[in-house]
Amino acid sequence: MDLKQEIRSFTPIDIEKLSQEKNVSEKVIDSVKGYNKAIENLRTGSEDIAMIELKKVISVNPDFFEAVNLLGLCYAYTNQIGKAQELFARVADSEGNSAKVEEYLNYIGRESTSGKGAGNIRTVKPEVSPKNPKQRAAKPKKPTNEEVQPEYVLIKNLGSQLKKPSVAVTINILSVICLIAAIAVFMVNYKNTRSNESSPDTTVNTNEKYNKVVSQNEKLKKDLDAANLKLKQIQLSSQLSQISGLYGQYKYVEAADMLLALPAKDLSAENKKKYDSIKANILNSAANQLTTEGNSLFNKKKYKEAIQKLEKVFTYGAKWPFGDKALYVLGKSYVANNEPQKGAETYNKLINDYPASTYSRYAKSRLESLK
Repeated sequence: MDLKQEIRSFTPIDIEKLSQEKNVSEKVIDSVKGYNKAIENLRTGSEDIAMIELKKVISVNPDFFEAVNLLGLCYAYTNQIGKAQELFARVADSEGNSAKVEEYLNYIGRESTSGKGAGNIRTVKPEVSPKNPKQRAAKPKKPTNEEVQPEYVLIKNLGSQLKKPSVAVTINILSVICLIAAIAVFMVNYKNTRSNESSPDTTVNTNEKYNKVVSQNEKLKKDLDAANLKLKQIQLSSQLSQISGLYGQYKYVEAADMLLALPAKDLSAENKKKYDSIKANILNSAANQLTTEGNSLFNKKKYKEAIQKLEKVFTYGAKWPFGDKALYVLGKSYVANNEPQKGAETYNKLINDYPASTYSRYAKSRLESLK
C-alpha cells in the first residue's frame, strides 16, 4: 500500500451542500471545515499543521470517522504506528466490519512486525510519551578528521555559545566596557599631546596614536552593532517558536496578536521565511475562532462583547471565507445594542463584499426593517 497515495485519495466535503441539509449542527459543519482545511494542508506538504487540525476536529466531533481514518494514515505515514493502530481500532469498534479499516490495520501490522515497505513510511524523530519519557539515546555521529582539529572544535563551540541570549548580552557588556576603555585611552593621549605641543618632534607620533585610537573605537562600535543585531534575531526566533507553540495549543487569538506585534521588517531571511509559513494559518484560525465566539455571545444577548470579538475578526484580514457570517452577526449586534447606523453600514458592507452569500439576502431584509 502506498500510504502517501492513500492520503491523497481523501477529498474535501461540500460545505454548501452539507449546510442545506436539515438537522446538521454548527458543530458538525465546523468540524467538516477543519477536515477540509487539513486536506488542503496535506496537499501542500504541511503534514504537521494538518495533523493538528485533525486532532481538533476529532476532539469536537469524535464520530467523524473519515477524519479519524485520515489522522491514522498520517500517523502511519510519519511512522507513529502505535497511534495509528489505536485510531483504526476505534473506527473498527464503532463501524463493525469495515473492510478499509481492516486493510489499514493489517498493513501497518505487517510493517511494525516485518519492517518491510519502508519506502512508503517516513522515519521521523519519535515523540516522547508522558508515560515513558526516557527514550533511547541516538548513536553519536563519528567525527570526521576536520571536526577533531583544535581549530574546528574551538570555532564550533564558540558558534554554539553565541546562539545563547545570555552570551550575546555578555558580549554586549564587554563591548561597552572596551569602548569606554578606548575613550579613556584617547583622553589620556590627547592630554599628553596638549602638554607636549611645544615639542615639534612628537607631532607625527601623536597623530599616529590618535588615528589608531579612532580606528579601534570604530571597530568596537561595529562589533557592538553586530552583537546587538544577532541578539535581536535570536529573540525574534524565540518569539516565533513561542507563537507556533500557542497555535499548537489552540490559542489562536493569542498567537495572532503576538505574531502581528512582531516587527516583520526587522526579521532576518531565515526568520522571515518561518514567519511567512505560519502567518496565514494562524490569522485564519484566529479570525474563525472570534467569529464563533462572537456568534455565541450574541445568542447570549451579550451584544457589546460580541461586537468586540467580531470587529477584531477584520483586524486580522479584510476578507475571510466565513466573513459573511461574521458581518451578519456583527450587524445584528449593532442593532441590538441600539446602534442602527453602524448596523446598516455593516449590512451594506456584507452585501457589497459577499453578493452571492445567503447572508446577503438576510442583510437586505434587515436593512428594509431599519428604514
